[in-house]
Amino acid sequence: MKFKGFLKSLTVLFFLGGLSSKAQFELNNNGSLTFQIDDGLVVHSDGDVANLNTSSLVFESSGEPNLEFDGDFTNGTSATLTAGLGLLELTGSASQNLDFGGDDLYNLEINNAAGGIFTRAATVNNEVQFATGDFTTTDANLLTFETSAAAAGATDDSHVNGPVSKNFSAASIFTFPVGHGSTYNSIAFTPDGTGATTIKSNYNYSQPSDGSSLGAGICQISNVEYWDLTRTSGSEDGVVTLEWDGESGVSTLGDLLVAYWDGANWQDGAGTASGAAGSGTIPSGSSMTSFNKYTLATDPCTNTLPVELIEFTAVPVNNEVVDVNWVTASEINNDYFVIERSKNGLNFAPVDSVKSYGDGNSEETQSYSYNDENPYSGVSYYRLRQVDFDKKYSYSNVEVVNFEGLMAISLFPNPSTGQFNIIVNSSEQETLKLTVYDAVGRIVKSGEFEVMEGNNQIINMLNGDSGKYLVSVVTSSGKYYDLNFVIIK
Repeated sequence: MKFKGFLKSLTVLFFLGGLSSKAQFELNNNGSLTFQIDDGLVVHSDGDVANLNTSSLVFESSGEPNLEFDGDFTNGTSATLTAGLGLLELTGSASQNLDFGGDDLYNLEINNAAGGIFTRAATVNNEVQFATGDFTTTDANLLTFETSAAAAGATDDSHVNGPVSKNFSAASIFTFPVGHGSTYNSIAFTPDGTGATTIKSNYNYSQPSDGSSLGAGICQISNVEYWDLTRTSGSEDGVVTLEWDGESGVSTLGDLLVAYWDGANWQDGAGTASGAAGSGTIPSGSSMTSFNKYTLATDPCTNTLPVELIEFTAVPVNNEVVDVNWVTASEINNDYFVIERSKNGLNFAPVDSVKSYGDGNSEETQSYSYNDENPYSGVSYYRLRQVDFDKKYSYSNVEVVNFEGLMAISLFPNPSTGQFNIIVNSSEQETLKLTVYDAVGRIVKSGEFEVMEGNNQIINMLNGDSGKYLVSVVTSSGKYYDLNFVIIK
């Protein structure tokens, strides 16, 4: 190991009698300096890795030099990361942010159940190894596999949540390691030829649009999932292979199809499925020339591909409740719906359930609604889980609800003899000014209160005559809330 620079909390351990040595520290290389990791050496950073300014982080070009890191990784735009044959391995216990500075990597491995988040686009030249945890990407912060790069070990417990890009130069299949949350839902592409072509894919666990716009040979498309498949450069067409799991609603493999969106209708991509009802794959029956959206379809309608959900919305009302509404175009063996919400968009918990109308079978439009009277403060996420009589289930799209700042939920008791309580649910610390007006607009009481993030209770006593009063609440961030209050003596 060769290094120059600033090493925070440096401890160097040599394991004699073996082929490897190990150094443990937090690396902050911030100058015109070089840190080199030689063949066979495992270096572990207990915290963040920062390669900044015009510094260099160099991996040896033989063997497998390995840098494990528990914190965030930052490679500055003016700094240099020379991949060599190196392995970068995420080994933290909290979510790790990844900025590789636009320089290519050789090997990348995730071994962190909390996951890694790309904050800048990155390209891997050899292999991405999935052990534990998910990578999170966006179109702007994209993970790209170079022409010879592979994805190894993707599972429900370890995959990519977000888009993935692949550069092709050979007629070889590549399986995109994409999924959502806790499930791996791959799509694969096999180019017809060797022309330089780039394909980008993303998995969406939500209902495809225009589900009733069906071309010849399709009875129904999936109502729970679809893949985006985009050819961003090149001209090669190819075979598209879709994967399904227990959430997909597949029951009869012989009637399953690949469906693709041509801009106007969902068209039949044919295919022969292999596997079982709970998992399997189906390649398109021929080379695909359309690059847009893909999903599973059936003909005839033997695969339930569950409820046909037309609409699902969650809307805040009066900064107090969330109005949840959904509409189905048809239902087959539908038992009930579960309204679920989340603070982070990943971990959902049930709020309540609503039974399906009638016997759970309908070919007519059905409308449902539910009011969540105890929503989270700040930003939250809502989705709908549809459950069949055989306990198979599927999810709707996710709706985002934002209660900005302060949320005055209730004033009680009302009416009262003078004492009243205001329950305030706040997404942040605020100063609250409370003013009480009588029926003719005179101020009869005022005061200021500090509220903390979460639930707060403000107890007040008003020595006034019987009648109606207005309680006005103004926050330090400029939001206004008016509550009516009645005194009876």
